[in-house]
Amino acid sequence: METLGDDLVLLSVNPSSGRIMTKQKIDYGLMGAELVQLAAVGRVDIEAGRVVVRNAAATGDPRLDATVASLTGSSRPPKAERWVGHPRRKILDSYLERLVAAGCLRREGTVITRWRIDDAGRAADAKARLDAIAMSADPIDLAQTAFGGLAYAIGLVNVLYPGWGNRKIRKRFREIADGQWTKPPSSDVPDAPDSGPAASAGAEAASHHAAHAATHAASQAATHAATHAATHAATHAAVHAATHAAVHAAVHASVDAGHSAAAGGGHGGH
Repeated sequence: METLGDDLVLLSVNPSSGRIMTKQKIDYGLMGAELVQLAAVGRVDIEAGRVVVRNAAATGDPRLDATVASLTGSSRPPKAERWVGHPRRKILDSYLERLVAAGCLRREGTVITRWRIDDAGRAADAKARLDAIAMSADPIDLAQTAFGGLAYAIGLVNVLYPGWGNRKIRKRFREIADGQWTKPPSSDVPDAPDSGPAASAGAEAASHHAAHAATHAASQAATHAATHAATHAATHAAVHAATHAAVHAAVHASVDAGHSAAAGGGHGGH
């Protein structure tokens, strides 16, 4: 869970062009990743679709602390979908800078920025874990559910597994994002050695419920927000194109009409 956001960013870097292949959607995935991380450690829970903060103490991670602050800043717990759909400003930049500092990425260019992967092993490990989710036909744990669901939500699955031959893989990821294929609580976390079975099972179930709810909410919210953004962009582009065409046609018609009037007036004068 700790590397969830970093993995999404690393796998989004195009090795050839150095561009972020999921740039239009990845902010939503990163918000979702942070929500899942906080739920997995018991900091937040999802109740009736809203994100409830259970523990607002500092986490030691500036990004997660900013996430908790944004969740506690309103008088009423925010809806998960709405919160994920309004990404923190420059959230992607913060992850890119973190990966550069860790030696995983390198920045190139001044006018146009390109990203190069310096830690090929780290990127290969992330891809192998996503491949394991893709190729398996078995239920998966919560960490895999979050990874697969958010990878689908930001469009990364379509980029990494394109074409007709990978349609079953894309379908599996879609089902994962919809909340299918997740193992029951007892399969995810072993009993803690210093607690009784009942206490351990109760804590495990609570943690599983929160993380599963957050994963599902984050995946759905990221998918919805990304789809809405894409639809809005397409609509805006279509309206702009139609308006431009109408204006151009009107101007052209006006010029033609002016020329016709001038020609007619000249003939009448003779």
